[in-house]
Amino acid sequence: MVLEIESKEDKSSLTYIIQNIVVKSILHIEEDLDLILLSRKLKNSQYEKSRFPGLFIKFNHPKSAIIIFSNGKIILTGLKAFSHINIIIKRLILRLNDIIPIKIKDNIVETQIVNIVVTADFSKPINLDAASVKLENSIYEPEVFPGLTYNSLSPIKCVFLIFSTGKVVLTGIREKKLIEPVLANLGGLLKKEKLFRSG
Repeated sequence: MVLEIESKEDKSSLTYIIQNIVVKSILHIEEDLDLILLSRKLKNSQYEKSRFPGLFIKFNHPKSAIIIFSNGKIILTGLKAFSHINIIIKRLILRLNDIIPIKIKDNIVETQIVNIVVTADFSKPINLDAASVKLENSIYEPEVFPGLTYNSLSPIKCVFLIFSTGKVVLTGIREKKLIEPVLANLGGLLKKEKLFRSG
């Protein structure tokens, strides 16, 4: 998706892509799920109780990973579109209903987005040395990691990884409608502080 950032002096565009949507969900079930049984019957699943209490399931279309716990709590990750959330949950419920006698009603499934990861490109190089001085709540240790970590508190609390190439990773937001305002705010701040390199 392309977000246009325009002013009288400068016209530039910021492209961004949603890379990962992490969702927490709860299936309302009357008794605990038998994860050992499910791991035997479900394709692309893995369960090692001694290492982790959840069952891992991979879906290919749309591509995603699911962690399901015996109490019905679920974590969905790897999603790239919000429309895929309900598709994956319905598909999971259908597969579970084929294996276990407990019937799960998909109309009583609670879902909550807990994190959205976005990559963006300002298409302009950024002076990270100057940014580490001018941006409060930032950490830049180029000998350890090539990007600057910026903990933004405004307009909402979120975290940016900013690279000298102009590429940015945004994480810590929970609503789709916040993506564009938060990225536009960062672009405005970088411009105001004269952190974009010319040329």
